[in-house]
Amino acid sequence: MPQLYRFPSGELAPGLVLPPDIQRRLRLALASIEAANSPVNCLIARATAQGVCLGLDMGHVLARIDIERVKFLVDNVASQRLAELASDAQP
Repeated sequence: MPQLYRFPSGELAPGLVLPPDIQRRLRLALASIEAANSPVNCLIARATAQGVCLGLDMGHVLARIDIERVKFLVDNVASQRLAELASDAQP
């Protein structure tokens, strides 16, 4: 399963520079989405990743634009994984 959110520069997305601890936590959250073996597990992993985004937002840890980019990334990764799981389930 490819991990599309990993760029050679080490960024989660082009131009999105995050503190190492936050980047590590987000990578783990995104990896959990990609590793989900059922739609329910994928939705749980997405909710967890969205919770990370909410924490960053409420703690004013990152600029609002960066948080929105991370949310968009989470939603895209989850949508791709849900589509993969749906196509795997079809006979």
